[in-house]
Amino acid sequence: MAVIVSDIDERRSTVLGKVSIFLLWFALASALCWFETVWRDEVRALSLALQGESFIDMLRQMHGEGHPALWYILLRAAHVVLGSPVVLKIVALTVATVSAYLLVFRLKLPLPIMLLSLFSSFSVFDYAAMSRNYGISMLVVFLIVLNWEKGLRNGILLGLLFALLANTNVHSVVLVGGFLAYWFFDLVLAPPRPPLSAYRALVTAAAIAAVGIVLCVMTVYPTFNDAGQNDLAGKNFALLVLSAFTAASSYFMAFYPDRILELVVADPLFARIFALLMAVLIYGSLLGLANRRPAMFAAALVLLGLSLLFTLVYPGSYRHQALWLVFMIAITALTQPPRAGPADVAGTETAGVGVKIGRLCFMILLALQVASGIERVHQFLFTDMPLSRARDLGSFIQSRPDLKDAIIMADPDYLVEALPYYISNRTYLLREERFGAIVHYTRKARLSLSLADILQTARQLQQSEHAPVVVLLSQRLDRIAAPVSLRESYNWLLSLMPEDISAFRSETTLVKRFGPVAGSDETFDAYLLK
Repeated sequence: MAVIVSDIDERRSTVLGKVSIFLLWFALASALCWFETVWRDEVRALSLALQGESFIDMLRQMHGEGHPALWYILLRAAHVVLGSPVVLKIVALTVATVSAYLLVFRLKLPLPIMLLSLFSSFSVFDYAAMSRNYGISMLVVFLIVLNWEKGLRNGILLGLLFALLANTNVHSVVLVGGFLAYWFFDLVLAPPRPPLSAYRALVTAAAIAAVGIVLCVMTVYPTFNDAGQNDLAGKNFALLVLSAFTAASSYFMAFYPDRILELVVADPLFARIFALLMAVLIYGSLLGLANRRPAMFAAALVLLGLSLLFTLVYPGSYRHQALWLVFMIAITALTQPPRAGPADVAGTETAGVGVKIGRLCFMILLALQVASGIERVHQFLFTDMPLSRARDLGSFIQSRPDLKDAIIMADPDYLVEALPYYISNRTYLLREERFGAIVHYTRKARLSLSLADILQTARQLQQSEHAPVVVLLSQRLDRIAAPVSLRESYNWLLSLMPEDISAFRSETTLVKRFGPVAGSDETFDAYLLK
């Protein structure tokens, strides 16, 4: 009887502890979500989701944007119900909250890995407070883990989840391949030989996943953001592939906190040292799965697949790189023995020294993400350094009755993309010479502009639209004394000549200078055309 009471008390204390941890996460994520100023990529998705008169019109107009449709469908559906831009934050936080619940209460993970994963930057900020489609990947990955039965797996259910995962973002297609690889190797390498029905389930899941992948590709390509892809002209394809295979860890340097990345950028010696350390941590983390070979092979394939994607298609930011960590968390949960003990179940061996070192490497890697999460909490809750100055500009415009109907244009053009979340003023895209709030990163736009071109366009708009014109410039003109040509975005050029600066400043009034930002380039000076 005493043993039973002790077990019940232990379970109660464990549940209470998990509830407390989950509530702490929710408080942090909610605060970050509420206080974070949305930036252009977040609002861009909402603007795309609200295009057209129906869901079909929206899907037709977003074709070629570069992302599959699931995120936009969720945003449009939520907006139909609430009718407010705040759905951007609500949907993102809701998805993240469900993911966090599964991580804390449902996934079978060692306590240290669960805690480090929960309070990592990707979990508490990038996939929660920042309203992007990558958080859905984490949720679907965790659902896959929960539906991954030890015995005969349900090929239809897992196939549908794979297809769903493939339509969260392009990078998650690699994760789908990783799960299928794990399933395949698990069947091939597992003694005794599994029944034929197990292979049929795999083939069924792979076929459904293939349909999802084709749907993703058809939605994404051909892209109208042709300038956003890596330019491989004049480069040796074979050497690029070889570099992705031999130096995969070099594509994941954003796993370091900002303080370390500042050292990496400042000193070549530090860059080499920390690149070597990252290689040790990443490949060491794979070694932590060495006694579960199917899992190690799958995690390695996902690492190489993402490296190839970063090399050949899109460059990878932290939100993309962290998908590998999510897959590692999932594969760790999948390979946990049913009960703790001196030895694992059949097919896995007791962890050796190398495996233990590998697990330590993975925990250090996750600890670095917690450090990054602490940086985000400090930046966005305890300093006046928002991600974007769009909210401040919105407040300024609303405080000026004379600017209620002002047209807003900017260089770079993408500075206007975050504004529809805060104000309803019309925005004009200089490079594409049209009104709109969604920039097309295309090589068919005006790739080269001068300040004289910007002033001329502003004057034409003022005369044709009979409205005030506000020009946002990321460059501080009073700090430029010599001719300069600046590269912006993927392939834009801006020419600044002293005489053009003088003419621009004489025909405009600097009405507001906005302060620095953290984590983006969305700050600017606001000029009102006289």
